[in-house]
Amino acid sequence: MTPGLRSTCAAVLALAAILPARVGVSQEGTLTADAARNLVAAAQDGPLVVTAVAVDVAAANVLAARPGDLALDGLATLSPEAAAALAAHTGPLSLSGLTALTPEVAEALGRHASILWLEGLATLAPDAAAALAGHRGPLVLDGITVLPPRAARRLSRHAHWLSLGGLATLDPALATALARHDGPLSLDGVVHLPAEPARELAALRHPLSLGGVVALPASTARALAGHRSLLAFPRLGRLTVPAAAELAHHAGPVALPALESISYDVLFALGSGLASEAVDGLPFTGSRSPPSPRTEVRTGPPPRP
Repeated sequence: MTPGLRSTCAAVLALAAILPARVGVSQEGTLTADAARNLVAAAQDGPLVVTAVAVDVAAANVLAARPGDLALDGLATLSPEAAAALAAHTGPLSLSGLTALTPEVAEALGRHASILWLEGLATLAPDAAAALAGHRGPLVLDGITVLPPRAARRLSRHAHWLSLGGLATLDPALATALARHDGPLSLDGVVHLPAEPARELAALRHPLSLGGVVALPASTARALAGHRSLLAFPRLGRLTVPAAAELAHHAGPVALPALESISYDVLFALGSGLASEAVDGLPFTGSRSPPSPRTEVRTGPPPRP
């Protein structure tokens, strides 16, 4: 794995861990500018968690000026003006209490330039998706369970890491739309990925994480072999020989961090073209002779756990 690729993997991996458990200072009710200043002073250098159910523009400006993590998950609604103020925040921002997003609010949030959590959204309308596509940082939409292909196409102009961990299934139309995404893509809620949508996903030009996949049929591996960037299976604990033989044709790195062991048959099926130092820590099973020291297998860190 090249230093550049290793750096990319580490950076994407780190995105998912920025706010694993939010702790900080809370303020319930409607937040005023004076109350916001008191919260900022009390939080010092730690993450700022505000449980207010409403925030005015003046308070939003105070909060946005403070560097570091900011969580406002108590907000169920947000005005375009307050959204624009919060978008000026230079650090990670969580607004996962929002269950709907108007195009105006989405456009305002699109000016935010760090990681943005909007995990309260269950779906996204095409107009809001188009406006949100301008967001200039990683975007976590793990609450979305239904995404119309038209909305996915409009969201595809987003040029950073996108997580859609709430999608449990993909049909070919949705997979085709998602493959147009202009940045790394995490689809960690998809458990069963048939070959047809997998073939469409392979057109994605950026890292792809399939963290829900725990069994990989050879037909799906064959369909994904055309993908040319980092391909991650964070929970795939077993790889069959037929699937390994298909993955051997994958042009980019493949991350298999959940493998607990690897058989010599699988190792030889993968071949020397699929290489990484991570295989060194795996126990080998089977009766064949160990592979040549020149043979390597790529099982590196995923884009997202």
